[in-house]
Amino acid sequence: MFNLFRSRDKLVRYLLGAMLLVVAASMVTYLIPNTGYTNTTDGSDPILADVGTTKVTLAETQAAVDRMVKSGRMPPDTLDVYLPQFVDQMIQERAVEEAFDRMGIKVTDEEVLIGMMSVYPQFFQNGKLTSKDQLEQQLASQGLTLQDGIDGMRQTLLLRKVQNITSTGVVVTPQELDQAIAQAHEKAQIEYIAFPPAKFRDQVKPTPEELRQSFERDRALYMVPEKRSFQVVVADEAKVEASLEVSDAQLRQAYSGSMDNFRMPERVKVRHILLMTQGKSDAEKKQALAKAQDLLKQLRAGADFADLAKKNSQDPGSAQNGGDLGFIVRGQTVPEFEKVAFTAKPKEISDVVTTQYGYHILQVLEKEPARVKPFEEVKASLAEELKKQGVNEKTQSLADQARAELEKSPGSAAEIAKKLNLELINVNKAGRGEAIPGLGASPEIDGTLAGMKPKDVSQVLSLPANRLVVVVLNEVIPQRKADFADVETQVHDRLVLQKAQQLAADAAKTAADKVRAGEDIEKVAKSLKLDATKSAEFAHVDSVEGLGPATYVSEAFKQPVGSVIGPVMIQDRNVVYKVLGHQTADAKNFAQERESILVELKQQKARTQYDLLLDSIVSKLRADKKLKIHPEALQRLMAQYKTAR
Repeated sequence: MFNLFRSRDKLVRYLLGAMLLVVAASMVTYLIPNTGYTNTTDGSDPILADVGTTKVTLAETQAAVDRMVKSGRMPPDTLDVYLPQFVDQMIQERAVEEAFDRMGIKVTDEEVLIGMMSVYPQFFQNGKLTSKDQLEQQLASQGLTLQDGIDGMRQTLLLRKVQNITSTGVVVTPQELDQAIAQAHEKAQIEYIAFPPAKFRDQVKPTPEELRQSFERDRALYMVPEKRSFQVVVADEAKVEASLEVSDAQLRQAYSGSMDNFRMPERVKVRHILLMTQGKSDAEKKQALAKAQDLLKQLRAGADFADLAKKNSQDPGSAQNGGDLGFIVRGQTVPEFEKVAFTAKPKEISDVVTTQYGYHILQVLEKEPARVKPFEEVKASLAEELKKQGVNEKTQSLADQARAELEKSPGSAAEIAKKLNLELINVNKAGRGEAIPGLGASPEIDGTLAGMKPKDVSQVLSLPANRLVVVVLNEVIPQRKADFADVETQVHDRLVLQKAQQLAADAAKTAADKVRAGEDIEKVAKSLKLDATKSAEFAHVDSVEGLGPATYVSEAFKQPVGSVIGPVMIQDRNVVYKVLGHQTADAKNFAQERESILVELKQQKARTQYDLLLDSIVSKLRADKKLKIHPEALQRLMAQYKTAR
């Protein structure tokens, strides 16, 4: 690891663009390689792929996926689709690292430092890491160590260099630019019928025999994922604090040692009526003084002070409380006010007092001389404070003690937890991602269990809500092929979906044939108990209501008005649509947009070249037999997340 604490005199030379910040922030958080797991081949951490001299492991992939899911970047209900793509992306990135390392293209320590400073500027000053602990805490909240963050930044910057190389020399012809400008303003309108399989599910009634046949035909698809039985010893800070006892002797010692904290200065409880003079003319000040003197006469004649204050005082903070300011100490008010407040006798009405704010009439309600709060008065709050001071240390001590004893006797978790007055949670045959009683879903525990063997004891783990836990893995139940009874519900749902999809496809084909034959599209839709939807006009970059991006119906821009297109699959639905209209555009009318569209086209071409480069690197590794995918490990990964869902 390079030295993050060295100063840098020429940082300006390495300044990164705004795009780096966006890419780096994403990559550091979600696509970090080597997330603290050791690549092994003994089965404790299965290998998903061998990429040249490096490996993509099951544990590191799980950690990366968990971060994506936790952040909301990867929806849990679409993991079946995303997981293989995610693994492909990790393989591509490792392949690029290998290829460019052989070519001598590297990322310097200085560049990595600037990248870290760009993403986490609050932890650096003058090119130095000044808040290492806070940076480590920030990364730990994402499931990363400092080294993980540095390694991830290095990978991010390497990929950025690859992008820069592929974008060099990108050329956009005038014809391509004209076509892009015209397309940007071209519009179309369609009318469509969508055939979601859900509309046809009620028509599917599979028999027990069909379910059995479906299971036997696709038996290889059905697996019971790996499960684990384990125990969690929990040191809950709130419960530890409640159990702490503070003796009377400890309290008296703390009281004696912090006597100054309990000294109370002289104070008075006072109320007043204020007539403001700030910003007023001399004439207005004279009127205010006359009114103050009149109020003073009323008070000395027996008028109610609180009532007069509510009606006349111009102090917005106290008027509604009858002028009551509560207790004040010396130094809180202006000198003129303070002098009267601390010299007047209780219940005495003062003369009119002039301050920078205006004219006051004061009444002191209570006086308290300077004193030291007695022990009995502060005993309860002092006990609470001492408990809070000791609870962190006590909780950590209990967790460390539990772990030390579990290391010696992993099978004695119940006895150890009882002895230390800690909570014990028994988890029997749970899959990855399942909620743990009392703790809920815990990526921290899941990630730790992935690298453990039976009878292993984890390090002390920190969980949300100020809890420290130690995990003992008792048993690993390997993944196995499912029996029909294990997956009958899955078989039923899958077969119903397949048949509903086929019914939807058949209905879509029939509808398309009828509309092409001249039947009205709305009548065809109604005959199938479906709706025909007429879209608004849309451009290439727009979305079509109910369908999604206009790219899904790109043929609408190419085919003549009246053309019937489909069935086509759009977001898991068969769709048949009819072109209702076109609006073409002349590029000459949009000259002011040429520059921005030119930049966009160059970026698109650069992205295409970048993707082609990645594909070529991976293809070369395959040709050289230096890339090996392990499908059984990928299947195991998929099975674990299916269980979590």
